[in-house]
Amino acid sequence: MIHQLRDKKQIARRKSLIRNAIIIGVFIILSVSGALGWSGKIFSFIGRPFWQAENIVVNGVSNSSYMVRTKSSVYRENESLKKENESLRLSMIDYQILKKENETLKELLGRLPENHTFTLANILAKPNRSLYDTIIIDIGNDLGLIGSEQVFAGNNSPIGQISAVYSKSSLVMLYSNPGQITEAVLDNSNATVELVGRGGGNFEMTIPNDLPSDVGMMVVLPGSNREIVAIIDGVISRPTGPLKKVILRSPVNIQSLKWVEVKRD
Repeated sequence: MIHQLRDKKQIARRKSLIRNAIIIGVFIILSVSGALGWSGKIFSFIGRPFWQAENIVVNGVSNSSYMVRTKSSVYRENESLKKENESLRLSMIDYQILKKENETLKELLGRLPENHTFTLANILAKPNRSLYDTIIIDIGNDLGLIGSEQVFAGNNSPIGQISAVYSKSSLVMLYSNPGQITEAVLDNSNATVELVGRGGGNFEMTIPNDLPSDVGMMVVLPGSNREIVAIIDGVISRPTGPLKKVILRSPVNIQSLKWVEVKRD
């Protein structure tokens, strides 16, 4: 009985060895004949749809995550671009303002008489924000002002005098201040007149009836520089007596000024 069982186990081992030897032999024959390459093509053909499906799923997930990241960051990127664009726009505006101011200052400096010393000053407050017919400028004791200096606008036009000096600013009393009296000369006649301020850049004067008072005639400060202080606008009364009253205006619009020049000598 025991002898028969051992024979069966030995027969089973032999069959297993023979089967494995056959499989190995077939594999070697297929490899040598190239049949495995053909079977690889079949395997590739069968597996390709599965691989493509896998790639589609993987790529889809990757693209979806990219879209999610883009949507979450697009707002920040957009805001950053808006700020950068606004910064560039403001820089361009600042550049244009500085360019215009530079051109204006060069023009002002080119008009100043060479035989006098002038200091440029920025207007801090005009008559609509300061006392009536006064302006405040941004220089004072810090630049050595002492008071009574003449103040000029463009085109060599005197507009007033400094009446009060502070540490870093000064008050300028305009010649057109109400009741302010300014000695002047009728241009081309050498007749001395007194201009009386009426406010708002306007003057009046009383002169002999035989003196010319044509509209547009200029009135200048005494001296050789022909500094225009007022222009005749017309006669407001013509009495039968020897005198007449004439109205004048400043040649400068104070409200349009940004810079003035202070005469230092």
